[in-house]
Amino acid sequence: MKKMMKISMVCGMFVLLVSTASVFADNDARDYVPLPPGTMLIATYYNYISATDFYRNGNKISSDVNLDANIGVIRPVYFTKIGPFTIDPQAIIPFGAQSLDGAGVGGNEIKSSGLADPIIAATLWFLNDPESKTWMGFTPLITLPLGKYDHDKGINMGSNRWAFKPELGFVKGFGDFFLDLTANVEFYTDNNDFTSSGLTLKQDPIYTLEGHLSYNFNPSFFVSADYFYHNGGATTVAGLDQDDRKDDHTAGCTLGFMLSPSYQLLFKYKQDLVVENGLQTSTIGVRLAYFF
Repeated sequence: MKKMMKISMVCGMFVLLVSTASVFADNDARDYVPLPPGTMLIATYYNYISATDFYRNGNKISSDVNLDANIGVIRPVYFTKIGPFTIDPQAIIPFGAQSLDGAGVGGNEIKSSGLADPIIAATLWFLNDPESKTWMGFTPLITLPLGKYDHDKGINMGSNRWAFKPELGFVKGFGDFFLDLTANVEFYTDNNDFTSSGLTLKQDPIYTLEGHLSYNFNPSFFVSADYFYHNGGATTVAGLDQDDRKDDHTAGCTLGFMLSPSYQLLFKYKQDLVVENGLQTSTIGVRLAYFF
């Protein structure tokens, strides 16, 4: 039992470490409102992620699991057109350092730092009507396995596997209110070299629903209530079920400031409310975007 718990803990840490890029590909309020074609956007992110509680099958089994993560992202985006459609080819480049002391559930301290796997993506807006404040777009995201995380050595945050995430996003404005709804599913190839002994990790798809309800207090300041739901993502290592399926609910709040016509600053907070398996995390984040 203790050995299985340790394997599960290591697997959970791997999923946490290599899912950093996917987390930063999650949306902020109004991300599916496109900028005018010809606009370049450079966004930089910083997130501090922490956790102490570990859950198994919806039950808290430890309050002595210490996660400490400092993660940054650089995200260049260019808005252009293909025929009548606005698109935004972009790259998401995460990096940082994080550690998890799993002694509370029979594991060891695991660390990683450096670059995580980058993501390439491009949204195509097939509905883009600023007059009625209605937008809908489709985004395919591809995670590139350019790094390789070694769970025995913890040398970087690479995943040694591909990931593919199709996403559909919709935004509707009602006066000073805006409602964002997005849905996606992320698929993973197998990691055939999960450990130095060559064990294979497999992961089921993760399904995600997001909602953001935001309100303009004035043209330079808005507040958003944010919600995220994740389901699926169970893993096996060497054919052994790790019993780690997600069925998680997260709530958050965002404060958005237009510092000038070219700069936007977001302050974000997210808290896991319900966790089926794994860590219950809190996230404090900042995003600074520059438009030109």
